[in-house]
Amino acid sequence: MATMTTTIHEIDEHNGDLAEEIDLDSDAANPQVTFYPPLFLQRRIWILDILRRESIVDVLDVGCGEGQLLSVLAQPAPWLAPPPASLFPEPRANEPEYNYKSDMPNLHARRIAGLDVSASDLAFAVKGTAPPGVSDEDAYTYSVRVTRWEDLTAKVWKGGLQVINEEFVGVECIVCTEVIEHLPPDILPALAPTLLGIYRPGRLLLTTPSYAFNARFTRPGAPRSVRARQAYPDPTERTDRIFRHSDHKFEWTAEEFAAWCRGAAAEWGYEIEELGGVGRALEDDPWGRDDALGDASLVVAFRRKDDGNDAERGERGRAALAALGLGGAPHELLAEHVHKAHEMARQRPTADSVKQIGDAVKARMESFREAFISLEQMWYEQDVSALCGGWIEVLIWAVEEYEGLTLLKGGADGSKEWSIELVGGVKDPLVAMWPAETSVDYIPHDWIPGQDPEAALSDDEDVVSSTGADGDVSWNGSEIEDAPDETLVQQDGDYIWGKAGGDDTWGKAGGWSDGKCAGDEQAAK
Repeated sequence: MATMTTTIHEIDEHNGDLAEEIDLDSDAANPQVTFYPPLFLQRRIWILDILRRESIVDVLDVGCGEGQLLSVLAQPAPWLAPPPASLFPEPRANEPEYNYKSDMPNLHARRIAGLDVSASDLAFAVKGTAPPGVSDEDAYTYSVRVTRWEDLTAKVWKGGLQVINEEFVGVECIVCTEVIEHLPPDILPALAPTLLGIYRPGRLLLTTPSYAFNARFTRPGAPRSVRARQAYPDPTERTDRIFRHSDHKFEWTAEEFAAWCRGAAAEWGYEIEELGGVGRALEDDPWGRDDALGDASLVVAFRRKDDGNDAERGERGRAALAALGLGGAPHELLAEHVHKAHEMARQRPTADSVKQIGDAVKARMESFREAFISLEQMWYEQDVSALCGGWIEVLIWAVEEYEGLTLLKGGADGSKEWSIELVGGVKDPLVAMWPAETSVDYIPHDWIPGQDPEAALSDDEDVVSSTGADGDVSWNGSEIEDAPDETLVQQDGDYIWGKAGGDDTWGKAGGWSDGKCAGDEQAAK
């Protein structure tokens, strides 16, 4: 993903030609900005794609809030990762891997943790990461319940960023989304030494709003009074910038963000794997500024260099954090959830069990009175998947070996659904009240026995949404950056991610005078 430019083309608010066309003091002429998918989902997709691509199983979410990401990570994968080749009696190297409608593997998280200081938000995170209990059974009465094939441990912690938690040392991946811009100036210097220096994750994924993109919400040359009505002047008064959220302590341009990232990577032994952004408006900018303003959120992926200097950097990180003298209470473990795998997970197949799987599939299809059924629909029959030990490849093997069944494979690009055919059909086909209940849904009108039928159902049309579940706020009726309501502030000597309480909680920051955010609004033009 290319690094974004932050050159902002503005029109002088005193331009006479422009003044004849629009009322400069009116909000009505400002462009509408919407995102699809919603901006918070675009950031989450970016994170999940990396976790899946790199097969990451151990994740810490710093500033997890209500645990929206954690609740996703806590969901079980529908089946296990492919088994070793030794599981099968014959080499299957030329067989396509079953990964329907996806070019990435499923997530197989084994350990997840979240850190925040808002007790009210963490109550949702605790609930969202809990295993389903007896009281949840009714929720699955009319839906498919996915069997868990791998153990998962989920922990939810209450505490501040500046306090060391030894359990986090060596975590595989840390995620920190839309948090850094909420950190007060005295806390921000603790972020890199703690996350990169002390915890030493294999990867750190971080996102923050792009200040340059803010110009996209107003017309060129809009007076400051118009922009101030729609958003929030810098509450710290260190700059004359206008921010997207009342609790933001700063918003960086892409250049400022890149400079911070490169400095942190060099100091703590990381390389920058990706530096860019996500989030472009659906609408074209009437003034052609889209390329100049870039994306709404800046993103970076740090990857640790394995050069043997982790111990030295860890000690240096602890020293740097101690020198800041921030203090704070030890982290409190609010919940530890253990999700147990199914008792038959990873059970190795035998000749008898493969025959038993084929018998079960045939019996199911006959009971359904269906001559064709999708492979995934059969997989979600829990007795069938349990016999397979959680490996969908074992189901594929069993169907291929069974005399009365035929496997109809989809294309290598995942464009067609894999299906199972019951050879000879069924004796008494089910007479359905609705056509969608019959196996004809899986058969094209010109199908000939022995050919591969394509899925007959088309995907639903996309429905554009302009709001997000993570609390996206509105800039003149447009979608903008969602920002957690919680931020790290000081109360009674402890730093917490708390509700922004007013100007006195920000204070007059003296630590920002080094110029890291000194590029004011005029300099960004």
